Amino acid sequence: MMDIKHILKDHAYQNIPLNYKEAYELGLFILNGCREVLNKKWTELKNEEEAKERVRILIQGISALCTLHNKATYRWRWNEESAEIHEYKLPQSSAEQIAGICAAVFDHDVAKSKYGFLHPKVPYVMDNCGMGGDLIVTANISTIAAFIASAAGVIMCKHGSPANADKGRHGSSDFISQICGIDNFALNVAVEKCVEDLGFGYTEACDTGYKGIHIQTHEIACLPHMNDIIGPITNPIDPKIITKRILGVNHMIPPRVVAEAYQILNQQEVTNLKHGFFVRGFVNKNRYEGIDEVSVCEGGTEVAELRDGEIHEYYLEASDFGLSPVLREDIIPIGSKGDYSMKILQGKVNGSRAQIVLANAALLLKLACVSEDLKDCYKQAGEILQSGKAYEKMLAVREMLPLK
Repeated sequence: MMDIKHILKDHAYQNIPLNYKEAYELGLFILNGCREVLNKKWTELKNEEEAKERVRILIQGISALCTLHNKATYRWRWNEESAEIHEYKLPQSSAEQIAGICAAVFDHDVAKSKYGFLHPKVPYVMDNCGMGGDLIVTANISTIAAFIASAAGVIMCKHGSPANADKGRHGSSDFISQICGIDNFALNVAVEKCVEDLGFGYTEACDTGYKGIHIQTHEIACLPHMNDIIGPITNPIDPKIITKRILGVNHMIPPRVVAEAYQILNQQEVTNLKHGFFVRGFVNKNRYEGIDEVSVCEGGTEVAELRDGEIHEYYLEASDFGLSPVLREDIIPIGSKGDYSMKILQGKVNGSRAQIVLANAALLLKLACVSEDLKDCYKQAGEILQSGKAYEKMLAVREMLPLK
């Protein structure tokens, strides 16, 4: 049995992350609670005490994921002084906590789900899902960038979810379904065929055919918690073929920690990521307020690049894309986020709000080895968007996976 009091008192309340083993065990505990909700067995129990115990497990799992999800914990690093006051093994960083829970989700949620892992017959798949939870509102940047990259010949299978805490914001799933008219709950075989035939697919984080863990955030708690990180990492595409990816990081966590989590997952042979960019964009010079995307504002973008097992940290600036920095106000959508995002995809928007999308698409093209020069990648992304090919790609996906 999971000692939930130990998790809270000795870790969460002291901002000390879990080590890999404890995190994996917590993941199993949480998944057991999710299964009870999915199966609805606890509502049918005649024994009131047993029913209360099963509900208690669900609540305790949510509490653990909420309290462990804080900036101080994610910035914790092992040191000799802290090690001396604890009898149990401490982690090197919060990367172990992230990796352990994600490994449990891969092994005991996705792998044992109704659909299991998706196995499209392609040499590789890329994803550019972000964590969400930005401090400012932007367009559906990563989704539009994914269509642009796919139109350039990059095989994309984007992962995403609806908006959680703020239902009016149009998360990636809201944009895909409500605005684009694409079925984000399409059958797994249909998504596989779409990836094979069109080089684009979409996997819904809240589709319980793949995963059960996200019912916690989106159907029960409706609160930000560790699923913000677990979700983007656990795309149900076979992790062996997601060899390259970009992951947008929100203000809670340093990009390096997520890169370290992938190092651990690779070492455990759970994932097979050869090359990844973990990015956190900033909109002003003090580098606090920001986005889970590449930024073309004056704050630039913090990058942790994982390549062949090694992590390299640096900043990208607007000038790296051949641009001048833009203002915070100039990347915020005008009116409805979803409707404005569609205008960008249709090539009807110019200026800063299109530039930030193209910069994110440019990094995808560089990752896919279209060109090593970001300025050249940016130019190619712009040509694809203006030609209408990205919008045509979306229409082709909608024809294959129409919203029912």
